[in-house]
Amino acid sequence: MIVKKLCKIVGEKYVSDGTAEKYIYAQDMTENEPCQPQVIVMPRSVVEVQAILEIANETKTPVVPFITGQNVGGLTIPQVEGAIVIDLKRMDKVLQIDEEAMYALVEPGVTFGHLRKHLDKHHPDLRYTYPLAPPYTSVVANALLQGLCDLSTRHGAMADFVNGLEVVLPTGEVVRVGSGILGEENWFGRYPLPDLVGLFSGWQGMTGIITKMALQLYLKPPYIEHAALFTFGEQNTTEILKNIARKQILDDADCMSLSLVKMLLGVEYPVEALKGEPDYATLIAVSGNTKIEALEKIRVIEEEVSNAQSNEPRHLLVTWDAITKLMGEQAQSWIDFPSDAFKILTEFDGLTWVGTYIHPKAWGQALAGGRKIVEKHGFELMAFLKPMNGMHFAEFKFIIRFPKNSEKIEQVKKCNSELLDYALDQGAIPYKTSVWAAKKLQERIDPQFIELLRKIKQTLDPNNIMNPGRWNL
Repeated sequence: MIVKKLCKIVGEKYVSDGTAEKYIYAQDMTENEPCQPQVIVMPRSVVEVQAILEIANETKTPVVPFITGQNVGGLTIPQVEGAIVIDLKRMDKVLQIDEEAMYALVEPGVTFGHLRKHLDKHHPDLRYTYPLAPPYTSVVANALLQGLCDLSTRHGAMADFVNGLEVVLPTGEVVRVGSGILGEENWFGRYPLPDLVGLFSGWQGMTGIITKMALQLYLKPPYIEHAALFTFGEQNTTEILKNIARKQILDDADCMSLSLVKMLLGVEYPVEALKGEPDYATLIAVSGNTKIEALEKIRVIEEEVSNAQSNEPRHLLVTWDAITKLMGEQAQSWIDFPSDAFKILTEFDGLTWVGTYIHPKAWGQALAGGRKIVEKHGFELMAFLKPMNGMHFAEFKFIIRFPKNSEKIEQVKKCNSELLDYALDQGAIPYKTSVWAAKKLQERIDPQFIELLRKIKQTLDPNNIMNPGRWNL
């Protein structure tokens, strides 16, 4: 009966309860347990989304929003049987680009590849920010999940780029938050209003379905310079990163274990660390309105590296010209987001992480302790650390790629569990939080925070149809 009703809303072509489709939507690349939905439906309009939610409320059927499933956290796997998966990828319009206020208004199916192509063609002076993710990742999903990007060292998490939202609430009403409450042509910001973006940001689809999002754009700087910093030891590495980030001159800084760089260079699995080589490599980006301004920022970084060499003389800063001469076109792919430079992350059918945001005081200890855990379990070292929002905090994670067989999955679960316990011990907070990770977090945080979440969820979603089971709410 539900399938027939959905077909009347969107057409038979865009509804499926076939075995193959349900199998695909039941899982992702992570170690999280699969769970098959009842049916998949692909709406094209806000009215169709409303009609689907009306059926879900009438029948008390769970609903899981989905776009591409590229979240590395099991976030679109239903947590209960019989769910309707609402795949929003057909809602893929770039609705508006405002060059004066510098924002884009997009539907949820717009990907980073779509937006990059649209801006390059129609607004070549403007750019959006891009994450370490495939070009077919949803712009809206990434911002809602409070991820990071290639401007995070300067501007923070991607949720901070959101100016406003249009949302279909679980009960079917359409609401706007942000300055868009004044009309379609007015999505310039979130203030000075009660900041209701927070009712949907970070909620993993538990409080509504986003149908429009306004996101900040930036002018392309005339001059961008890159450099690669090679460092030794976790404490030495993080101290030099802090000193550079505090100068407030970085657009971005991606610190990663050297083994990951070797993967990018084509070293075959499994990639191991060799004695005497640097422990970490950091890709640095700065910009300026003049060539002199950009190069002067590089000179400031060189001074910090020189100061750090008094303690560890093996630290080395390499210009991007030298990297390009060595690597050719491959070097350009590393700095030209979105790209497939990091396709090594999907070399196997399994991919997972423990990702957190963490206080600067714990950076070195977190990297060192996490490294021991990963090595104990026999996985490749794929560590990331990114100073965020001008050095106020950092993104810190360990990634694991693995073949998805039962033995490896159990090993991955044990490793990730230890990594998260260790990160929580350092005061870190997981992001894009899987169900199992949310349970661990809830054991440590203020219980009144969880009670507040429950009250908000119950108020907005009285029939508990929106992604039930997430955060155990």
